[in-house]
Amino acid sequence: MKILNLHGFMGEADNKNYKALCGFISPDDIISPKLYYKQTSPEELLRELSEIASDTELVYVGQSLGGWYADRLSRLFRRPCILTNPCYYPHELGLITDSGIPDSFLEQYRAMSADGRNDLAYTLCSDADTVLPGNHAVCEELSRHVTSVHGTHSTIENIGEYLARIIAGLKGE
Repeated sequence: MKILNLHGFMGEADNKNYKALCGFISPDDIISPKLYYKQTSPEELLRELSEIASDTELVYVGQSLGGWYADRLSRLFRRPCILTNPCYYPHELGLITDSGIPDSFLEQYRAMSADGRNDLAYTLCSDADTVLPGNHAVCEELSRHVTSVHGTHSTIENIGEYLARIIAGLKGE
């Protein structure tokens, strides 16, 4: 099993999810690209990621805005995704809307955002997320498997254990 790891809006390719995944998966089996959200339209970025994501062995892991893309890819390719504090509605989040990102990108996010539950999504939702307060209700609506976890938006306590448990379940272990 291979992983496509997608970082958040202001994140890095070697984010906390990536580092946690490296604790139990070979880095050779993890694709973790640097994403340029402010310079690349959602439609173009989704096209680029789709070229990678068509591999039937992949599980998509996404943090915050990376979760938006992981969810989209999961729905498109009917593969599981693991979302950590996903930003389901980037066009409504001040951190993104006030960043200078083009209005056309925000409109694309609005048009492409989820409107139904993803049965292949496994979501970890932090209890002290101040970036996306109240996100748990949204996660419950849009993800079939939601786990409340301790932590902040970018830091989930024991993230490696949660990721390992979900991936083991996906492998049937």
